[in-house]
Amino acid sequence: MLVLHPPTLPPLAPGQTVVLEAGVYRGPWTIQTPGVRLVARPGALLDGGGQGSALVLSAPGIQVEGLEVRNVGQGDDFYEPDAALVLDGCTGCVVRGLVARGVTGGIRVERSNGVRIEASLLEGTGRAPGLQTYRSDGVVLQGNAIRGFLDNLYVEYGERLRIEGNRVEGAGRYGLHLMFTYQARLQGNLSRRNRVGSALMHGAKNQVEANTFAEEVGPLRYGLLLQEEWGTLLRDNRFVRSTIGLLSLDSRDILLERNRFEHNGTALLFARDAGRNTLLARGNTFVGNLYDLAVDDPQARVTLRGNAFDRAAPLPVPHLPSSSFAYLSARQPDLSLFALSPGVLLWEAAEARVPGLRLLELADPEARAVPPPPHSPAPTLLGLALLGLGGALWLRR
Repeated sequence: MLVLHPPTLPPLAPGQTVVLEAGVYRGPWTIQTPGVRLVARPGALLDGGGQGSALVLSAPGIQVEGLEVRNVGQGDDFYEPDAALVLDGCTGCVVRGLVARGVTGGIRVERSNGVRIEASLLEGTGRAPGLQTYRSDGVVLQGNAIRGFLDNLYVEYGERLRIEGNRVEGAGRYGLHLMFTYQARLQGNLSRRNRVGSALMHGAKNQVEANTFAEEVGPLRYGLLLQEEWGTLLRDNRFVRSTIGLLSLDSRDILLERNRFEHNGTALLFARDAGRNTLLARGNTFVGNLYDLAVDDPQARVTLRGNAFDRAAPLPVPHLPSSSFAYLSARQPDLSLFALSPGVLLWEAAEARVPGLRLLELADPEARAVPPPPHSPAPTLLGLALLGLGGALWLRR
């Protein structure tokens, strides 16, 4: 074991453990020796010198624990930003408890399979991604707190990733952003108050379970976007207080199971660009939303079975979680201004009780009634719904 005091990093032997005592170490550093374990004592800080990335790992099996990093470069190229830590060709490497505040990029992982990034705290300047992986499979991103980057957590081209228990807030764009992923598992994450929301794009067979997507309020903001996803499962998630809870754009064979949509403007919105949406929703709960379902995709194939709604009537007829007015509003967003007018409320009340007036292809024949929330913020939801349904017009441009 090698115990270091500031300021330098000497040559290292394979498999060596290096302990950094408290103090400021001058970087940038590059470790190209396999199996090195770098352990930082409390108060040990690596200063990147304001040029490039502070620490680069480019050999298999390296571990970094408890390190704090500051003063990285200002380069903000989306794919190669100056970062607190870069793992390139670092198969099986582990980063645990990294702290980096006020950095351009947080942790960048490239062509490094089997990496684990755990319990790290990353705070950015809003100009580049925070925790990003590129062409890396079997990566585990667990228990990290990330805020203030362009995309807080960004993944492109990866298989069998596990993204669990992370907290992503205050991004300049997306909280969670996955593209071209296969069999990724997102579980127990919290994404909220980001500039747009979170998104899964062009992926297949992903699993999204027990996450919370919340408080994404503004024009075309959503808890989660599925864009050209295929065969993805969403189970036991919460979509809360967003303009749009879940937006599906040209996504097929989606299973939506046991999720809760609460106090959103539009809980579930289907929109079409070039393809069409197909989805099975069963066992979900919709309470306190202004619109539970809106469709701007004439070719959508939506099947509803056994969902619970606070508007379900105790009548022996299928419950329709949408309405003809919601459909018209999705096509003509300006109509949302009249959503709470007496005439529209009267029409929707009649439509909910008269089978002949219903759009039965969107009905749930096994719907269950649940009590409405004790306080329904109707004026706020009207604004959310207007923004959400207005987004459908933007998507068609």
